Amino acid sequence: MFLLRPRRAAGFTLVELLVVIAVIALLIGILLPTLGKARGAARTVKCLCQLRTLGQFTAMYADTNRDSMPRSQHSAFPNQVAPWGYAFFEYVTGSAYTQSDAGWLTVFNGPYRCPHDRRTERWSYAYNVYYELTADETQGRTWTRLSQVPVTTASVLFGELLPTASADHAMAHFWTQFNAPPEIDPKRHGDGTGVVYVDGHAASKPFPSLFDHSLHVDQYNPATAR
Repeated sequence: MFLLRPRRAAGFTLVELLVVIAVIALLIGILLPTLGKARGAARTVKCLCQLRTLGQFTAMYADTNRDSMPRSQHSAFPNQVAPWGYAFFEYVTGSAYTQSDAGWLTVFNGPYRCPHDRRTERWSYAYNVYYELTADETQGRTWTRLSQVPVTTASVLFGELLPTASADHAMAHFWTQFNAPPEIDPKRHGDGTGVVYVDGHAASKPFPSLFDHSLHVDQYNPATAR
């Protein structure tokens, strides 16, 4: 009489296990950079969508306020109007902003915050002050009304602030008048910075294509935007 011996369960040898681990590590090494790029691209798309929304809000504001452009903290209070972030609050939430509004931080760190910007206490987006300056400040011309902007497809409305900037605007006229350094982050999106134009379209572009004093390129100035 023969006794049947139980079969041993098949398993991985140590060599096979090490090979599997090596293959998994290799795949992770290949996929991580790709996933990082995809995540960065998604953040850029969201940021440009938010900039596009700010352009739409600007058009809504002008339509409601007899063609007037919104203002930033640079000139809003002397003119007794709300700065753009507070004026647009109603478009985001459906109700006007009040000083006790608990939803402010949600808006400030939501549609007003670029996903690439990890700060929570500063503005991500900068309103171009050319649209609120007086004729004296711009040496003879104003664009405080939407219909006054000559080339809406090439005139920058909002840009992206440097991490060190805390205002809600960019003093773009100082860049040429006083050779002041731009407050714009040129590398927010890798090799580009996000902008929205007066006509409402948004793009990520190398900053020198938007402003280069030495080459007389200035899409922030409505008088020279081409």
